[in-house]
Amino acid sequence: MLPDSYLTIGQPAEVETKVQRSRFIALAGPASDEKSARLFIQEVRKRFHDARHVCHGWHLGLAPDTLENRNDDGEPSGTAGEPILVAIRRSGLTNIVVAVVRYFGGIKLGTGGLARAYGGAADMVLEAAVVQEILLGREFNLHFPYPRRKTVQHLLDQHRGRAIDEQYGADIEWRIWLPHSTWEGFAKALTEATAGELSIQDVNEPGI
Repeated sequence: MLPDSYLTIGQPAEVETKVQRSRFIALAGPASDEKSARLFIQEVRKRFHDARHVCHGWHLGLAPDTLENRNDDGEPSGTAGEPILVAIRRSGLTNIVVAVVRYFGGIKLGTGGLARAYGGAADMVLEAAVVQEILLGREFNLHFPYPRRKTVQHLLDQHRGRAIDEQYGADIEWRIWLPHSTWEGFAKALTEATAGELSIQDVNEPGI
């Protein structure tokens, strides 16, 4: 069963921090697929073309079909990409890519210091980003007479659905949205409440 929603970010975010004179610039962006994630990284590399390291991590999709990627970009193995990815996992966000640019300040941080710096920068940009909830579900067409409007609205509210398009003529025609977890319950309740008079029709299928 697919979830009813997921959390991502609505727009890019950027923060900068310094650790032992090294500059760490963290950038986060929404990414709907691997292509858009790679394009984001490409744009960051182009913008910060003089940086020694541009490390990244991304997390795409919904469980169990998630896709992750990490890259240390020349830093010691496991000190950059993995801490960035761990920060993304900890945030609970998906369809997101985070890049952390480093300008070396002349002082070596060691593997532990690097991991903390990259992970900390990723945490900072994720905290600064505007989180957006994306609702998931299905859309249906529903045709009903005016006396049934109160019943339909009550059942929609009960099952966390809503009308997304309303047409009023001789009868009422609504396009409705329902979460994945409740649409079957709504369909059953609607049939029972109207003694089989009303049923929903999936917008992408001939009927239910």
